[in-house]
Amino acid sequence: MTIQSASSDVLLPAAAVLYGITSREQEVIRRALDGLAVKQIARSLNLSLHTVNDHFKAIYRKTGVNSREELVSSLSR
Repeated sequence: MTIQSASSDVLLPAAAVLYGITSREQEVIRRALDGLAVKQIARSLNLSLHTVNDHFKAIYRKTGVNSREELVSSLSR
């Protein structure tokens, strides 16, 4: 038996259920985990920069983190 840390592919769906993260917010998080900048996330999802930033604010509020780095770190363990 091997025990290892869960990947973000496992952690993100679990966090979505636990914290009530919407599917669109999950898409934003996935792209943040891939290292994309806000402008790139907006372009890839066909959203405005303001909308992406609003999604981040909602995600931070729901998860209790204060920054993108903290969010990525918590889902990259």
